[in-house]
Amino acid sequence: MKDDVSGSVPVPFWADFPFTNIHNSLTLDVLHQLYQGVVKYLIEWSQTLLTNKELDVRIRALPPAYGVHHFDNGFSVLSQISDPEQKEMAKILLGCLVGVVPGDALVAFKALLDFIYLAQYKAHNNDTLDGIKTALNTFQQFKKHLIHLKLHDTLNIPKFHSLMHYIQAIKYFGTTDNYNTEAFERFHIDFAKEGYRASNKRDVFPQMVLWLSHREKISMFDNYLNQMDQPVAPADLPANRPLYQLANRPLHQLAKYPTFARGPISKILKEHNAPLFSQHLQEFLDRFLAPRTSNARSNHFPLLFDRLDVWTQFKFSPHHLQGYEEAESDTIKAVPRSTDNPHGRFNTVIVVRNDKAVATGVIG
Repeated sequence: MKDDVSGSVPVPFWADFPFTNIHNSLTLDVLHQLYQGVVKYLIEWSQTLLTNKELDVRIRALPPAYGVHHFDNGFSVLSQISDPEQKEMAKILLGCLVGVVPGDALVAFKALLDFIYLAQYKAHNNDTLDGIKTALNTFQQFKKHLIHLKLHDTLNIPKFHSLMHYIQAIKYFGTTDNYNTEAFERFHIDFAKEGYRASNKRDVFPQMVLWLSHREKISMFDNYLNQMDQPVAPADLPANRPLYQLANRPLHQLAKYPTFARGPISKILKEHNAPLFSQHLQEFLDRFLAPRTSNARSNHFPLLFDRLDVWTQFKFSPHHLQGYEEAESDTIKAVPRSTDNPHGRFNTVIVVRNDKAVATGVIG
C-alpha cells in the first residue's frame, strides 16, 4: 500500500492486446453461483411455500439412504450451513416438494437442479451440453410461475443470469471443476490451516513452507510405492476386458454368514415387500438351462426349494478408471420390516444394463 502497488491502474497491461477479451478471464464458479446462489434461493423459496415447520417434517420423514445425509431436525435449525451440507440439501429438496408445490413451479425447481448436476459433469459431449441447454430452456419457460407465486418480483438475479454462460464456458475452458473455487477452498484447509497448526504460532511462514515441503515429498514417495505395488495385468488378457476383472479384490463382498439362515421364501415375499421374487428367481435360474425356456413357460414350474439364506446388505468396491482400486467401498442395504423398523430399509440402486444408457437420463 505504501508503494501504491495495488493502487489505481490507468492503463492496464492488456489494453493494446488486439485479440484479448478480458471478460473471458472472469470464469464461472459452481460453489458460489450454483450452490451458494441458486440452491440457496431454492431452499428459501421452499420454506416460503411450505413454511419452515412443514418442510422440516417432510425432511425428517425421508427414509435413510446410502450417500444421502439424513437431516434429523430439518433445515430450519441450521444456523451456519457448510458447503457439504448445501450439497446434501440439494439432493433431497425436490422429493420434499412433490405433492405440495404447484406442478409448473416444481418443473422450474427440477430444471434448475438438473442444470446444477449436469454442469458439474467430469466430461462433456454434445449430448450433455444439449441436456444443460434443455434444462436452462425449461427453467426459462416455467420461471414465470415462480413470479406468480410471489417468490420473487422479476428473477433478474445476477447468479441466475450466470447460468446462460455455462455452456460457452465449458466449450472454452473445459469442465467446470477446472475453475471452481471449491478446490482452492479445500486447499486452504490442507495447506494453510493444518500448516499453521503444525507451527509454534511464532514466525509461522517459514515453518509452514517447510511443513508443506515435507508433506509433498512424503506424498510423492507414497505415490511411487503405490505404483510399484500395482499388479501387472497378464499380456494375454483382452484389451477390452472390464476393469473389475483385473482387480485382486472381488467386485461384490458378502459377510461369511447370512443374516437369516434358511429363511422361508414366503417370509421374503412379505417382509422384503417383494411379491414377484419367486417369479424373478425362476427367470434368473432359467438362464442357466440349455436350451433355455421362455419366461412364461418357466413360471409354470415350481421351485424345488422353499428356503434361502438371506443377507441384508452387500458391499461393492468401485474401481478407478485407470485400473487401480479405490480405497473405499459402498454398502447397499435391504433390511426387512420388523417391529422396531416397520418400513425396513431398501436402498435404491441404478444398474447399467445395456449400451443405450446415456449420460443425461436413466434409459438403459
